[in-house]
Amino acid sequence: MLPSGSGSLLTTCPAAPVANGRVAGEPGRVPDRDVSATPDQVVGAAEHAVDADLLETVKKAAVELKRADLRFALCGGWAVYARGGPRSEHDADFALLDRDVPRAIDALTAAGFTEDSGSPEDWLAKLYDRGNLVDLIFRLSGEPVSEQILDRVETIEVGSVQMPVLAATDLVVTKLLTFRDHYADFGSALPMVRALREQVDWAEVRRRTEHSPFAEAFLLLCDRLGLTD
Repeated sequence: MLPSGSGSLLTTCPAAPVANGRVAGEPGRVPDRDVSATPDQVVGAAEHAVDADLLETVKKAAVELKRADLRFALCGGWAVYARGGPRSEHDADFALLDRDVPRAIDALTAAGFTEDSGSPEDWLAKLYDRGNLVDLIFRLSGEPVSEQILDRVETIEVGSVQMPVLAATDLVVTKLLTFRDHYADFGSALPMVRALREQVDWAEVRRRTEHSPFAEAFLLLCDRLGLTD
C-alpha cells in the first residue's frame, strides 16, 4: 500500500499463502496511485485488485454450493492457490457430479449469478458473477467427476471461507492429461508442480497418466529437475 504523499513504493503485493495450504490469504487491494510508481507496478496493483474481486466470487459461490448441500471441490488455478501455489487462471472452477449440475445452477442463480445457457461446451456449465466467470465442471480432462475424486478433497480455508479443495495429486493428474498435440505448454505447469510437489503422490500420478506420452515427457522433465524426489 502506498501511504498518501509517500515518495517510494513500500509494498505492492500481499504475503504468500501459508505453505501448508491450509489457509489461503486475501489478495491485496490496489495501492493509491503515486507518481513514483512505475507502469509495471501500477499494472501489478490492478491485477491484485482483480484477484481480490475474483476471490469474492470464489467465496460467494462456495458458500451457496454448501448451503445447497452439494458435494463439490474447488479446482483449477484457485485450488492451486489455496494449496500454496500461484494462481494462474482468470475464473473460478468447481468440480461436481454431473447429476448435481442443475441444482448447483439453481442455487447460484438464486444468489444472483447469471447462467450462460449458450455455452457450447459439453463438460461444464458457465455462470457469471458481476462479470467474473464461474465454471461448474463435471468432466475433468475427459473423465467424469466421480464420488471417489470428491472423497479425496481436503477442506481448506480460502480467504475466510472453509471449502473443499481438490487433492493435489488430482490437480496434477488432471493438468497433465490436458496435454495434447496442439497444447503441451509445460512451462505453465511447472510453477504449479514446484509449489505442490510435497503434497503429491507421484507414484499415483505416474499410474494414472501412463497412457499419455505427453504426461510421460513432462514427468521426465520433472524428474530431471528434481521435483519428484
